[in-house]
Amino acid sequence: MDDPFIQIDRAEVSAALKLKERGAEQGTLELPPSSSETLDVVETEVAAFIQEHFGRAQIDAANSVRTYDSRLNGLSLIANLGSIRTQAKLAVGDFKAEVLVRRGRLTNSRDAISGSYGELRDFKNENGLKRPAHEAAAPISTYGTMAVCWLIETIANSMLLRLNDSMGYLGGVLAAAIVGAINVFVAGVAGRLLWPRKNLKDPTARTLAWIGITLWIIFTLVWNLMAAHYRDAKSLGIPHPETAALGMLGSGLDSLYSYGLVVAGIVFAITAAMAGYKMDDPYPGYGATATRHAKRCDDYVAEFEDAKHELTDIRDDAIEQATDVREELARQHAERQQILTAREAFRRRYDEYGTQLEAVANALLQEYRNANRAARSTPAPDRFETSWRLSRTPLPLPGGDDIPRSAIDAAEENLEAAVDEISTAFDEAIASFEPLDELKKRIADD
Repeated sequence: MDDPFIQIDRAEVSAALKLKERGAEQGTLELPPSSSETLDVVETEVAAFIQEHFGRAQIDAANSVRTYDSRLNGLSLIANLGSIRTQAKLAVGDFKAEVLVRRGRLTNSRDAISGSYGELRDFKNENGLKRPAHEAAAPISTYGTMAVCWLIETIANSMLLRLNDSMGYLGGVLAAAIVGAINVFVAGVAGRLLWPRKNLKDPTARTLAWIGITLWIIFTLVWNLMAAHYRDAKSLGIPHPETAALGMLGSGLDSLYSYGLVVAGIVFAITAAMAGYKMDDPYPGYGATATRHAKRCDDYVAEFEDAKHELTDIRDDAIEQATDVREELARQHAERQQILTAREAFRRRYDEYGTQLEAVANALLQEYRNANRAARSTPAPDRFETSWRLSRTPLPLPGGDDIPRSAIDAAEENLEAAVDEISTAFDEAIASFEPLDELKKRIADD
């Protein structure tokens, strides 16, 4: 900042004010009177000059001090040491609250797994199962197999069913698509809903399942024979080949191609039924029960990892923030001491400058008075022997209470204690979280 303490050249001021000449002139006139107790015109001019000069320096010095004080007020951590302890306690409390939330979630997931194990165990005991559930095929694999069966059957049938069709290949494709869709769809439903039920423990349910499978086999044979007779009827040019195909059931087929149509339909039906059968575990309900159990285990693992990562992030953030605050405290404390030292040095210079100006003023007055004494015949006023006093206003002291190093140390100890408490709570929380393998072992032992 600019230096407001401008040095005055006494000789230059004396010459500018013509103190010696005016002192001799006033003395010749026997002025000021011997009884005078106040400054005369020349003395007042000297005093006003010095006082005005000091006034400008005082304004600049006050602005400079406000700059120092503004920098002190900007040290927010130093100014709010008490809040550091409060914030540290809040951080510890928030972390412990998060630990409780995570424990509650894991407890719910753990209870779900315990219930899931009981459900799975009861299901296996009730149905006499000792094996693990078979892994289900991906839905895209099952539906893809069925779609391929339908597509191939449609392509093969369309070449045979196009004969004598008024729409040509388009009519053959439409007919083949309908025949193949019904054949594959019914087979897929039978494979998914009927075939697994033959594995049930209940004899009645198994009997009903075999009855259903038998009906599906009969339907498949009849449907594919009707498709073959439909092809024969079209090749012979018989009107209404659909109706004619019903009447031709029980009779032999007219062409090797028609036998191929029957065989292809049965093969594709069996393939679609097998794909439906393998969509899940062959024992009804076992796959769904095992899937629910696996999902609960996956949910627990995900919750466990999420809790661990979340608490780790909170702990690391707390440690990082505490470290940053401690470093910032040390920096602000060092900066505060530098500002206070510079401010105090500036204040001393201000006081010294006032004393210096006062001395300059008295020296200038003395030049005037000496010339006045030498020129006058009457005694000089007694006040010529007294010194003039500069009117001063002291600079304000720094605001706020002094902050000892012990207060900084106490704040740093609070931060360190908070970090230690959070780290301890973290270790206890992680130790209390039961990994899935340990949970499974405990449930199995129970």
